[in-house]
Amino acid sequence: MSQTESVIDIKKTLKARQLLEQFDMNLKRLKETGLHQDEDEVDTLEMLSSCLEEAIENGMDTSILQSRANALARYALERGYEQHEVENLLTMRPNPNGKRLPND
Repeated sequence: MSQTESVIDIKKTLKARQLLEQFDMNLKRLKETGLHQDEDEVDTLEMLSSCLEEAIENGMDTSILQSRANALARYALERGYEQHEVENLLTMRPNPNGKRLPND
């Protein structure tokens, strides 16, 4: 293998892509149809935030996530959340269980 080539961790790359697909699908649903009747908005926003965190942990480049983080922040602000709440939503927190790689 030459010095310019690198090995891609397929498992982590696929996991990160799945997380972003889940993020995109759910944020689009929230924008287009709103919350399900029994859905808690705060829990859903936290889940979206977790998708971004886990994508980073699985090796996704943060530049790819920037537009998604902006979209999440914009959605939360439009829904009436305060700036500090949005900042908290977008702040990575340490995972008490170590890495979030349940498939490892």
